[in-house]
Amino acid sequence: MPEGTFSNSYSRLGPTALGTRGKVQLALAILCNLAIVIMECIAFRLLWVDCPSLKALSIFYTNWSNLFALVFSALFVLLGVPALFRDGRMPHWLKVWRLVVTLQLYVTWLVVFVGFVSMLPTGAVSFAAMYGRSMFVMHLLAPIVSLVSFLFLEGTPRLTWGDAFKAIIPTLIYTAILVPLNFKGIVDGPYDFLRVRQNPTWLNFVYAVTLLPGDYLVAVVGKFLNDVIACRIAGIDRER
Repeated sequence: MPEGTFSNSYSRLGPTALGTRGKVQLALAILCNLAIVIMECIAFRLLWVDCPSLKALSIFYTNWSNLFALVFSALFVLLGVPALFRDGRMPHWLKVWRLVVTLQLYVTWLVVFVGFVSMLPTGAVSFAAMYGRSMFVMHLLAPIVSLVSFLFLEGTPRLTWGDAFKAIIPTLIYTAILVPLNFKGIVDGPYDFLRVRQNPTWLNFVYAVTLLPGDYLVAVVGKFLNDVIACRIAGIDRER
């Protein structure tokens, strides 16, 4: 492996001490994840001030995706700092969760951005409504920082199709919980695709055959980008 590559446990090439480039890469990744932790703590504080109800907050996908981002970025920092002074090796499970979290945040960003742009001509939405206070972090800053860190700074192997499928499991669980609750009338939404009682049958069918496969497609794109960007930066050869 060339001098300076970002060697870690994801590469499955065995322990190798970090070179200069690898130390800079890992240090920047730690800083990005630390920034995510700080931003998310501030965002959740603002969110609780605006809506001090666990029941109300727990039904939103955005809140769960950002909570996972907070947890696994904190773990990245806690495990990354000692690794920086050793060989740079970090557990594979953490990298998989960083993939999961980054894709969750990206889906959140994409849905909000498309919704914001599509409603601009009608005047039914404002920047403050979509990106004000805590949502500025949850809908914009956290997804951007997480994506940049994951693609360019966190050395990875070439991810498997199984890793890509794991990225949609939280969405599957979220949907499996909220759809029955909506069907029984216990909760309403909070998103249109969950309102199975109000939606016509054909629309529920469209949501069923497009949303989860679309989520998996995003995960596959994440796998592909790891192959062509992160792995090349890290100097990791294709596994044989």
